[in-house]
Amino acid sequence: MTLSTELSTGSGPGKGSGSGARTVTATGTAADASAPPATRHDLGGEWQLTWLAGPDGTPAEVRDAALPAQVPGEVHTALLAAGHLADPDVGLGELAQDWVGRSQWSYRRSFAYTPVPGSRAHLVADGLDTVAEVYVNGRHVGAARDQHLAYRWPVEDVLEPGDNTIEVRFASAWDAALAHERAHGPLPSPYDEPYAHIRKAAANFGWDWGPHYVTAGIWRDIGLETFAGRIDHIRPLVALAADHAAAEVTAHIRAEAPPGARVLVELTGPDGRSAGNVTGQVTGEETVLTLTVTDPELWWPVGLGAQPLYRLTARLDDPDGTVLDEAAVRVGLRSVAVDETPDALGNRWALVVNGRTVRVRGYNWIPDDTLPSRETPQRVVARIEQAVAGNANLLRVWGGGHFADEHFLDACDERGVLVWHDFLFACAAYCEDEETAALVTAEAEQAVARMSPHPSLVVWCGGNETVLGRHHWGWEDQIGERGWGARYYLDVLPEVLARLDPTRPYVPNSPWSGALDADPAADTHGLSHLWDAWNEGDYAHYRDHDPSFVAEMGWCGPAAWTTLERVLGGETPGPASPLTRHHLRAIDGMHKLTRGLQPHVPTPAEGADWHFATQLVQARAVAAGVEWLRSRERCAGAVVWQLNDCWPAISWSAVDVAGIEKPLWYALRHSFAPRLATVQPVHPGPTHDPTGTAGLTLTLVNDSVADWTPELSVYRVTLDGRELARTRLAASCPAGGLRTLRLDPALAAPGDPHAELLVVDADGVRTTWAYRPGRALTSPPPARTLTASYADGALALTVSAESVLRDLCVFPDRLAAALGLPPHALTSDTSLVTLLPGETHTFRLTTRDGSALREAGIPERLLRLAVRSAEELTA
Repeated sequence: MTLSTELSTGSGPGKGSGSGARTVTATGTAADASAPPATRHDLGGEWQLTWLAGPDGTPAEVRDAALPAQVPGEVHTALLAAGHLADPDVGLGELAQDWVGRSQWSYRRSFAYTPVPGSRAHLVADGLDTVAEVYVNGRHVGAARDQHLAYRWPVEDVLEPGDNTIEVRFASAWDAALAHERAHGPLPSPYDEPYAHIRKAAANFGWDWGPHYVTAGIWRDIGLETFAGRIDHIRPLVALAADHAAAEVTAHIRAEAPPGARVLVELTGPDGRSAGNVTGQVTGEETVLTLTVTDPELWWPVGLGAQPLYRLTARLDDPDGTVLDEAAVRVGLRSVAVDETPDALGNRWALVVNGRTVRVRGYNWIPDDTLPSRETPQRVVARIEQAVAGNANLLRVWGGGHFADEHFLDACDERGVLVWHDFLFACAAYCEDEETAALVTAEAEQAVARMSPHPSLVVWCGGNETVLGRHHWGWEDQIGERGWGARYYLDVLPEVLARLDPTRPYVPNSPWSGALDADPAADTHGLSHLWDAWNEGDYAHYRDHDPSFVAEMGWCGPAAWTTLERVLGGETPGPASPLTRHHLRAIDGMHKLTRGLQPHVPTPAEGADWHFATQLVQARAVAAGVEWLRSRERCAGAVVWQLNDCWPAISWSAVDVAGIEKPLWYALRHSFAPRLATVQPVHPGPTHDPTGTAGLTLTLVNDSVADWTPELSVYRVTLDGRELARTRLAASCPAGGLRTLRLDPALAAPGDPHAELLVVDADGVRTTWAYRPGRALTSPPPARTLTASYADGALALTVSAESVLRDLCVFPDRLAAALGLPPHALTSDTSLVTLLPGETHTFRLTTRDGSALREAGIPERLLRLAVRSAEELTA
């Protein structure tokens, strides 16, 4: 590895944040009092919260109290901790907390300050939610108007030696949004809420998977910085040579520094050894140092290679060599592009990393909690690890939430998870007034500067379903001649990216067909969202589409039984439960759930059968759509809505809010496998009847880096287990490719489509094809034996099949209580297993924390509920 350097200066993003810096206390010793090292005093911890004004329904004990409040945190978390707010997730508690978001609040604390000669002092707030006025020692020092911005205000003139006070007064974000709407006129959105009129997470105002909690508070870190010079951020941009023989790392260092200051940049390799350093004079707001690395170790997406990370450190020195500040970021060396080659239908849309097309298997990511301060690093990392364990390679951060934090991005960097990141617009028309445009510009500048080091970040997207709304949701009459957001997607955001990060692809919206006036719902160009199956028909309709890339698709299903049980107040989950319906926010959700069940299972009314049936159909539906898309040569990605949940809900998630994997997660672990064998009809259609002359195909999908020659056994059996036909196939699938085999009708065409299955075993992994929807199959009564035993600290549940058992599921959360554990504590190695008569399978249940299970008896009834197959659903 060798290093060459180039030095230049230029201008950086607008002043005011510091969100991009990873500033640490300088390690040098000041030569004199005029050049002290930069320091940050954390002002988090316990503050005093008081109610200032609000609705008449505010509880008296809150009106008259000064409450302890942890920072970072929200008013909601403080009220919960103080016992003045019942858990809003439980029962109808969401309705009872409405007053919180309509009130005004004050956060206040004191802190000690010792002046440092030669230093400036800044108050730095990394996140204020949302409309706030800030006072130090009673003097107004700043204002916040955007939840997504970090703020920085000089305060050396108002600080006093010794004790000082800081107060942050929050107005109601609801009131502020309504005032903006009245001033500028209402704009269309899918909900009767003014969320598009304030720069705050749209999901706070309720969504079709989440509750309506309008939050306020100091939701990210706040501190006092003192410095004679400081590094605001390091923004490294990577250019990889086409032959991968060299990588150019251009470090943009933005700093506030005294005249004559210098910046030393050092690059450290993944092995921890220094790769060299270069020094440059600070002559403007931004110093640019270019490092050229030969024989770079490339960063790859998971499954395609390793994820080596370099460390880029910047040190700011004053003219006499005193260290003023240091900052460091990790960076991966890789290239990323989008392939939009024209094809027979329109245009492809495929991600290309290091010159290799990456077939995307992904999930959409929503806020992981309605109260974001509760999203601990451990919780976020656990969700990302579930995505990786489920064979996903991309997470799309949706535009109605928050910008991803460092814990999320670091975890994706380390695991090779690609990140597609929306800017924060979702499903509405947005006002283009100058105040909003200035906030959006500042948001983008801060986010791009902070996130640019992360190799996992591969796509910026202007927003979610706003162009779709303009085309298909009847906005014209309400918008008239007013701006509706196109200025942001086509001008503001591209300009910020051209200036700060031209190395990553940008797409103006999702879905997107290549131009503002092109129909974004078309499958022919670019990005698609597939919602017609869920909204209008059976999941077989996924096969009506041949898109180039799918950024959203999904099907609803309930959270784990125990997760719902905790919030339903004793009601039995199901359509007749008012609280079940309260925790289902999908438009016409119960109707669509019931319609989705009808072709596939006898429609159960309530309880365990309803819960299992809806989870099972969710799993089958999304898996069917994903496997169809992966079998298509044209489609370069399927991103499922959604990985995670923010509250106990019936939603599209694969993992519920308690961290419990639904059957959907297991289904997609199979369907997302880098090597997949999938059976598909030659001529798909809404009848789900592929038994005509067209027949069936077997497609091998190989997203790995090596050729695949599986051992394939394909056979047709009756539902009572008799084998009717069998063959062994020899086929090879190249690395990164597909191989489709037409199945011989003598093998694949059923004699009785209501009573037969096609079974494929590929390298020990089973795939089945039913010739009719489940409800039309003439399955014999299910027969099985189930035994439980303990070995090596795990619980083993062994099922012996005496009849065909399709999609045999295990529900560890139901067993956890019997073992004295929290519901989320147990996980199973497998689920959704299909057994033929005479076959046996053992589910191995272990604790998530690795502790050994104590042996305990499990009631027979609980075992029957915890292990179920599709055949056990009754009318």
